[in-house]
Amino acid sequence: MTNYKLTYFAMRGRAEVVRYIFALAGVDYVDERIEEKDWPALKPNVKNPFKLLPILEANGKVFIESHAIENYMAATYGLHGDNNEEKYQIDMVGCSINDTLEKLIMAAFDPDESKREDHYKAYLKLVPVSLKVVEDMFQKNKSDYLVGNKLTLADLQLFCGCEYFLDADEHILDNFPGLKGLFERVANIKQMADWRNKRPKTKY
Repeated sequence: MTNYKLTYFAMRGRAEVVRYIFALAGVDYVDERIEEKDWPALKPNVKNPFKLLPILEANGKVFIESHAIENYMAATYGLHGDNNEEKYQIDMVGCSINDTLEKLIMAAFDPDESKREDHYKAYLKLVPVSLKVVEDMFQKNKSDYLVGNKLTLADLQLFCGCEYFLDADEHILDNFPGLKGLFERVANIKQMADWRNKRPKTKY
């Protein structure tokens, strides 16, 4: 049995997709959440040479970098692609969503507050572009999912992004019917619904 500990800030952010995977796999783990005010004191001793979060520990072994952790956990619990092309498609979705959310992160946390509004405008402009790319991919796949014929990491990465996109515009998915249906299917998976109901409520 693997003992897991996931360390991240007290938000969804870059750790939420991994939390989805834990929920779907029914795996217990320690969900350590660090308050922003406590981070400066904890940062020097964090188990990451780059002094960044998230960190996943599995039986004491340390894993770093959010997308690498997502890929590792997806492969571990049967949520990755079955071949190299599917793995590429999953990575492409993840990179697209991450590039878009990076604008939101800058809008929320750029030390230069005068730039935050411009970052947010760039984020709002990029969201429909990103969704159009993924919608086209979904339609070409002719399945209930983005990649292959099963739920994969790509669907979870999209779902995580859409939670944020819908915060900004509750109708954002109306022009992307395939993704809207996919979001609803994933939301209705019992393990996902249970997790979303019990997780701490945070802005990001």
